[in-house]
Amino acid sequence: MRPIANNALGTGGGRRYDRGVARALAFVILAACTTGGDPIPRPEPLAPLPPPAPVTTDRFRDAEACAQCHQVADDTAALHDATGANISPVRLWRASMMALAARDPYYLAVFAEELAHAPGDRDAIETLCTRCHAPAGSEERRAAGGHLGFDQLLSGTDAAAVLGRGGVTCTACHQIAAARLGDEVSFSGGFAIGYDRTLYGRYADPSRMPMQLIVNYTPAFGAQIASAALCGTCHTVVLPTPTGEVVEQATFLEWRSSSFAAQDQPCQFCHVPTTDDAGGAITTAIAGYPSGLAARTPVGRHGFVGGNSYVLSLLADGVAWAGTNATADELIASAARDDAHLATAARLAIVDARRDAGAAVITVRVENLTGHKLPTGYPSRRIWLHVTARAGGQVVFESGRADADGAIVDDRDQPIADQPHRDTIDASDQAQIWEAVLIDSAGRATHRALDARRYGKDDRLLPAGFAPSATDRVRTASVGVDGDPSFAPGSDQVTYRIAGAPADLTLDIELCYEAIRPAIVDAIDASATPAGTRFVDLARARPVAPVVMARTAQQVP
Repeated sequence: MRPIANNALGTGGGRRYDRGVARALAFVILAACTTGGDPIPRPEPLAPLPPPAPVTTDRFRDAEACAQCHQVADDTAALHDATGANISPVRLWRASMMALAARDPYYLAVFAEELAHAPGDRDAIETLCTRCHAPAGSEERRAAGGHLGFDQLLSGTDAAAVLGRGGVTCTACHQIAAARLGDEVSFSGGFAIGYDRTLYGRYADPSRMPMQLIVNYTPAFGAQIASAALCGTCHTVVLPTPTGEVVEQATFLEWRSSSFAAQDQPCQFCHVPTTDDAGGAITTAIAGYPSGLAARTPVGRHGFVGGNSYVLSLLADGVAWAGTNATADELIASAARDDAHLATAARLAIVDARRDAGAAVITVRVENLTGHKLPTGYPSRRIWLHVTARAGGQVVFESGRADADGAIVDDRDQPIADQPHRDTIDASDQAQIWEAVLIDSAGRATHRALDARRYGKDDRLLPAGFAPSATDRVRTASVGVDGDPSFAPGSDQVTYRIAGAPADLTLDIELCYEAIRPAIVDAIDASATPAGTRFVDLARARPVAPVVMARTAQQVP
C-alpha cells in the first residue's frame, strides 16, 4: 500500500487516494465519534433533487417561463449567430454553472460539511450559503423575515425552495437594481431587487408588449446588466471572523485593480461574449416570439464560461440525480466550452534555455491573460507547471506530473509535500503551484471558508496592470511571494535546473489546472454527510484530472 501524505489538505499533490484506503480512513476518523469503537456507517448518498417546476411570485418566475420566447429550435432564424450556432439564452444558461449553482454536488457537499462542523451557527451558515447560489429563493425567504435552509433547498416544495433550486436564474440577475453596485454594501450577496417587475437589459428601446403579456414583466434598459459590479455582488465574498475578516473570493476586486477595468472590459466581455466562435459580432433577433423582431447587437452568449468543466462533467454523470432540465450531452458540451475558455486564459513560453556547469537551465514564463488572479474564485483551484525533459526518448527529469487521481507526484510516484512558492526548481519533488490556501485558527490548511482565519499562501498569478486601491490591496494581497523578483502583475517566471542533463534535451511543458484539489475529496468523505457521499461517489467514479491550459516545447542542445 502506498503511503498517504500527512496533510489531507496538502497544497501540493494532496494525498493520493486508493478508494479502499480513503474509505477506511474515513471510517477510522468517524470511529472516534462513536461509543464501543464501532465506526459510523458511511451515510447513504443524498437523494435525487426534485426537477424544476413552474413557479411565480410577486417578483420572480422560473427560467422555463423565459424559455417561451428566449429559446428557439435549431431551424429558427432568430437567436442564431453567423456560424449557425443556436445561442438561445435559456438553452445555454440551462447547462451552465449559473443554472446549476444550487444543484452543484460540490457546493452541496461543502455546505453540508460547514453545517456539520458548526451546528450552532446553522442559521448564519444557511443565510450566507444560499444567498448567491440560490438568490431568488433566498430573497423570497428574506423578504418574509427568514432564510432559505439547507433542507428546504434540497426538498422543499414552496415557491422559495423551487426558485432556490433554480440557481442563478434569469429574473434574479435581470432585476438587480443599479444603486450601490460596486460599493461595500453590495458584496457578499448584497444585491437589491425591487417589486416593480422591471427586467433590465442591454437595449434602449425594448419591445415591451410580449414580455408584459406573457410573464408580466416590463423590459427596460439598464447599463448595470453589462457591468462587472453586478457580478461583483456575489463574486466578492467577505466573511467576518473573530479576529477580522477572510475574503473567500475577490474576483471583482481583482478585476477592478487590473488593466481590464481601465480598458472597460467587464466580466461579461469574456464570460458572456458577444462574438461567435469565428470572432464576429453577434447580430440577431433576441427572441423567437413575436416573429419579425429587429436584429440586435451586441448579443451575449449566456453560457457563462469559466473554470468549471470538472463539476459540469460530474453533473453529466449524475444528471438523473441532479434533476436538471439539461441533458448529459448538453452538460458535456458546456464542459467542453469551459475547457476551450481555459485555453485562452494564459500564455506559456520558454524565455531562456542554456547550459551551465553541466546543467540544463530553463526559464519558463507564464502570462495571465485574464482580468483577475489566475486561478480566481473559490480557493480549491490551482494551476501548475508540468515540465518533462527527455533524452533519447527517455525521461531524465520531470516536475509536476499528476497521477491517475489528479495528485501531483514525484519520480517515485509518491505525492509531493505541500509546496511553497518557488522561483527555482531542481528536483522532481518540487513543483510550482499557483494557488490560494486558507488557514484555520490552529494554523492548519482548510478548505472550509467559514473555518478560515487567513491565507497561508496566495501566489496566484496577478492580472496585468494590477494596481489595487489601499482598501483592495489588503483584500487582494499576495502571500508567500517575497523574494521572487519575477512575480509581477501579469506574469511569473520559474527557472528549472537539471543537473547532469545529457545533450540534445527535449523539453515538453504544460500549464495544468484543477478546479478541486484531490485531497479535498477525501476530506469531504471523512465529514460523513449524505451530500458528501453523493459528491465523493461522483468524484471517485471520475477522478480529478488536470486540464491542460497551454503547452510549449523546445530542444536544448
